[in-house]
Amino acid sequence: MSLPSDASARKALPLYTFLTQYFPDALVELVKVSVAGNAQHNPGEPLHWARGKSADQLNTAMRHIFDHGGGCRYDEDGTMHLAKAAWRLLAEIQLMCERRDATTKLGGAKANITVASPAELRAFVEEKANSNSQ
Repeated sequence: MSLPSDASARKALPLYTFLTQYFPDALVELVKVSVAGNAQHNPGEPLHWARGKSADQLNTAMRHIFDHGGGCRYDEDGTMHLAKAAWRLLAEIQLMCERRDATTKLGGAKANITVASPAELRAFVEEKANSNSQ
């Protein structure tokens, strides 16, 4: 994803304001989830999303929401269940954006994000993961 090049479109995306003034404490909790997850899934490696290790974002998010709803606010690693659910939902949004972008690159319209085949989408996601790890 890249930011728009048009000045007015860029100004319409107040990233700094959103990231620092809307939910600063919640974002710190998301970072804690990322750090704990990286320590669990990628010990000794720099912080990164190991996409192939767990791809069931929505079911995993719901399990964390159920834990929270059942009164268990924190997971065994000390991070909030709701922060883990939010992380998973953000992961799903990211994947959805990547599928949309892959479809657009393959000649599909943005309104129809189901044009790319699963194999084409996997190849795109793997390429993205490889480029992020370099």
